[in-house]
Amino acid sequence: MKILVFSDSHGRLSLMLDAIEKEQPQRVFFLGDNYRDGQALADVYPDLPMDMVRGNCDLCIGPDELLVEAEGVRFFLAHGHRFYAKQGTDRLVEEGKRRGAAVVCFGHTHQALSQPEGGVWLLNPGTAGGVNNRPGYAVVTVRGGTFRVDLR
Repeated sequence: MKILVFSDSHGRLSLMLDAIEKEQPQRVFFLGDNYRDGQALADVYPDLPMDMVRGNCDLCIGPDELLVEAEGVRFFLAHGHRFYAKQGTDRLVEEGKRRGAAVVCFGHTHQALSQPEGGVWLLNPGTAGGVNNRPGYAVVTVRGGTFRVDLR
């Protein structure tokens, strides 16, 4: 299964649409900061499963955190602001471990990150709002209880 992970689109929907067309995922994780962009993606692709959380700039109704599973891999999804991601990842690691997640997906910092830490894999796709008209996103390939992460 191919999962695209987006965060911090801040109204730049077209860059995420382009990435979905290019990558053809089976699922999308949207980590907030413009939750309405995630909702718009769901409207354009009604048959594409999307798991979405709100960010610090989102005043709409929606979950702040999710624990989801894909092909035997548990993912903890959060924007990151409630775990003070800009000050470090310790709280995210602890929450991911507490929830039994293999991968902790977060945004907020606009800095792409993909690395193991403290028994979980930390994944921040960067900003889907784009740098030089290129979105930052991650592709997670999940198969048989294992995963691979590629930052794009």
